[in-house]
Amino acid sequence: MAEDIRVVVVTGAGRGIGRATARTLSRDGWLVVGIEQDRSTADTLRLELAGGDVICGDVTDDEVLRAARTKAETIGRLTAWVNNAGADVAERLDRITRAHIDQSVALNLVAQLVGCQVAVQSFLESGTAGAIVNLSSIHARASFPGLPVYGSAKGGVETLTRAVCIEYGPYGIRCNAIAPGAVLTEGVESQLRAAENPDQARAATLALSPLNRAAQPQDIAEAIAFLVSDRAGFISGHVLVVDGGATARCYPSLPA
Repeated sequence: MAEDIRVVVVTGAGRGIGRATARTLSRDGWLVVGIEQDRSTADTLRLELAGGDVICGDVTDDEVLRAARTKAETIGRLTAWVNNAGADVAERLDRITRAHIDQSVALNLVAQLVGCQVAVQSFLESGTAGAIVNLSSIHARASFPGLPVYGSAKGGVETLTRAVCIEYGPYGIRCNAIAPGAVLTEGVESQLRAAENPDQARAATLALSPLNRAAQPQDIAEAIAFLVSDRAGFISGHVLVVDGGATARCYPSLPA
């Protein structure tokens, strides 16, 4: 293993925030091991990651996360881990099925918890002062109708972030979280196009932020790149809100 080569694992690396993060970290000199469920997308991404690789699999499968660790350790020193994979599916509490609850919590919370576990185990065994970034959401602190499970899971992610910070800080391990607001990923763009009134839906999404725009995946990727870098060496246990000011005010908009 080349000890001087820094490797980072990025889950959900095939699209949206994960794709932008993989590209950005590769740009910054990291070797990236991505995890992506769709094989065709994984194959395409692999071509972009010079010296890196992609594990094709489901992040809710613990063995897939462990395989990413193994792959990372064969090409360099696993130094950072980004728990990005997640998805929100809107449904009212009185209509939610148990299957919906189990699937959402498994993806949005449990997979991040196991990801932290796998990363910490690697850092401890190699004596690496590693960095972890978890993906939370503004829904962890500001609820929207129809997202009780997603918001609850993301609240758990922030608690997990603080727990890892406290437990493993003495070993030099840092753990932080990013809480994005509205991000114009492929999935969000598809939802906006499918809305009953697409123009109105887009305008409402942009109006969430005082900047009157939604984030691009690159906006979130740059924040993640900062938190895993040495520039953030004394930042741990922090939730960095990247929402363009959406949660800074009491009301979405004020009358003219």
